Amino acid sequence: MDPLAFTLQLVFYALFAVSAWQFVRRRGPLELSVVAIFGSFVALFLLGSINSARPDLAEVIGRPVAVAVLLAQPFLVVRLLHQIRPVSRRITWLVFAGWVLSTVGILVVPDAVPELRGVTTLAVVGYFFAGEIGAATRIALEARRRFGVARIRLTLAAAGTALFGTSILLAGIASAASPQDATPAEATILTRLFAIFAGLAYLGAFVPPKPIRRFINQAAAFGLVRSLVAPETDAGIGKLWVDLASTARDILAARRVAIVPPQGDPLGVVGDEAEPIRAGVPVSNLEIAIRPGRPEGEHLIAQIEGRALFVDDDLSLIGELCDLTAKAIDRETALVSLGEARREAEETRAVRASEARFRALLEAAPAAILALDEEDRVTWATRQAGELFGTIEEELVGRPLADLVVRPREASEDEVGGRPVQRSETIGRRIDGTDFPAEMARTTFELEGRPFQLAVVSDITWRHEADQIRDRFLGVLSHELRTPVTSIYGGTQLLLGRGARLDAETRRELLTGVAAEAERLQRMIENLVAMARIERGADFGGTRPVLADRIIRQLVERERQLWPEVSIRRVADGPVQMVAADEEYLAQIMRNLLSNAAKYSGAGSTVEVVLEDGDGEVLIRVKDNGPGIAPEDADLLFRLYYRAAHHAATAPGAGIGLFVCRELVATMGGRIWATPRPEGGSEFGFSLPAYVDELEETGALPDDDLVVFEGTQGPAEKAREMPATA
Repeated sequence: MDPLAFTLQLVFYALFAVSAWQFVRRRGPLELSVVAIFGSFVALFLLGSINSARPDLAEVIGRPVAVAVLLAQPFLVVRLLHQIRPVSRRITWLVFAGWVLSTVGILVVPDAVPELRGVTTLAVVGYFFAGEIGAATRIALEARRRFGVARIRLTLAAAGTALFGTSILLAGIASAASPQDATPAEATILTRLFAIFAGLAYLGAFVPPKPIRRFINQAAAFGLVRSLVAPETDAGIGKLWVDLASTARDILAARRVAIVPPQGDPLGVVGDEAEPIRAGVPVSNLEIAIRPGRPEGEHLIAQIEGRALFVDDDLSLIGELCDLTAKAIDRETALVSLGEARREAEETRAVRASEARFRALLEAAPAAILALDEEDRVTWATRQAGELFGTIEEELVGRPLADLVVRPREASEDEVGGRPVQRSETIGRRIDGTDFPAEMARTTFELEGRPFQLAVVSDITWRHEADQIRDRFLGVLSHELRTPVTSIYGGTQLLLGRGARLDAETRRELLTGVAAEAERLQRMIENLVAMARIERGADFGGTRPVLADRIIRQLVERERQLWPEVSIRRVADGPVQMVAADEEYLAQIMRNLLSNAAKYSGAGSTVEVVLEDGDGEVLIRVKDNGPGIAPEDADLLFRLYYRAAHHAATAPGAGIGLFVCRELVATMGGRIWATPRPEGGSEFGFSLPAYVDELEETGALPDDDLVVFEGTQGPAEKAREMPATA
């Protein structure tokens, strides 16, 4: 046996053995058709060996069977094609009839009609070639409709079928052209080479070795594996699903592949679903669980037009790719989740920092601030809000605004920062049920698409009290001003109209009354001017050395004349040191304290003025034996407009004098106090710092270089001069 024939037989024996083993493993119609084709070649080789061993059986058994088996190849190829793509019965029966007629023609015609031997051979070869080439063409067309590995393997099958048909054509032509069944050696070699190539093509198409299948599948999956191992920077999870679907489509030769989650739209789709399916062509759906351990997870659904080919060989690879893709997607999901968690954490930190700053600003506001939802329920409150409503701010959350504030009937609307703000006066309600006058401002804003409101509530009790005090003060002031003005007006009118007819004593009494009321009016105006300067924050000037004993002695004498029914006396244990003060302020303070003591003590009372030297200061006390003061009123008496209840009922006043005294004493660096006396009555006192001469401290001048000149009475009448020479 020549090497070429041996190689040919070895190839087809190997093909038959591998195809038979695959058929044993998977008994399918496609595997059976492949075994039949390769088995027919093996049968030919076996018959050849039998003919060589038993020539006597060649004409009886060997040759007829060999011819029938060889000419059955077109019919067997059509049956194989039918497993790939349905073939009509008419064509199948036509090929079958050609097989029968060709077999009869080859076995009968040459012996019966020798002259038709060549024609019959050419006709049979034509049938064989036409059947093989027709099947090869149909397989090639089917390969164009497939994808990936299936396209490659079907193309190899078409090439093998065409090569085998061509080899038979060459052998037939050479046999018909040669006399006495002698075939040229060149034709035999060429025919066997074509047959060997055809066998190798069938090997790659239907029974490829595992290394070849692995190489083809790895080539198809290379792009997917690369994208899984080193994904692109802008590749998302969706692209990984699409890459898996595309790779599965190439490997499975599917028309359309979709990655379907348990619910919702597909995660990735490859293929055109809108393309119509050819009539009469079956469509099979292959479903693979991407995560075998989680049947409720994603599935890969492949739509294969025509019968599924070579699927079993590729399922393991598809499973591995699905597992790799699932792990890569889980990794990407984890990375995305970590990135989102990091961004959320950063955003949360930024939001919390911003919220903390905003809350700090709101907490710094003196008013109560409430955040309200669309149902007017409190969602957040400041600490001041809790204090205003008598609880902690957490207790306010969830409460309706109507439980805290009476809805106002009228509200004014302004625009602040481009937002409307409603303002109204209303009544606030504390948790304990007590009410208070309140002012509320409300504005609306949106947060995450939901409407919210911000309400600012202020306790305006002080405003109401201030209004009441102002009204009371204006009423008292008008009365206090009207009384002396009326007295002055009446006395002067009487003197003008009837003064000539009045006796001297009456005129003196009228003039004394007018002077007293004028003095009273002057003191009231003096206090009002001082109060106005205090409220404006005006500078009261500096201090100078003053002999307090001299000023007080003059004022005591003056007040005795104004209050003859009250005993006013000065008590001094000895001389006191000079004070650093202002004579006008000192005189104004003493006039207020002496007039208050005389006014509230009443007729027959005694007022004492006591001067004492203290440690770096001089103490001046005004004591009376009147009704006294309550201890709780001691500090309140120095407030503006404040008057003790029992004092307000017994004597007129505006509540200004003691306030002015406190401010003037504080301006000169002293202190003031009020206290009830144990033996009855009250004491109003103040201190002034002792005067310290800066020149005396440095030893520049002796003590007797300071000369003080006493002037006449009156706060503006004072003179202090330094001698021109020592």
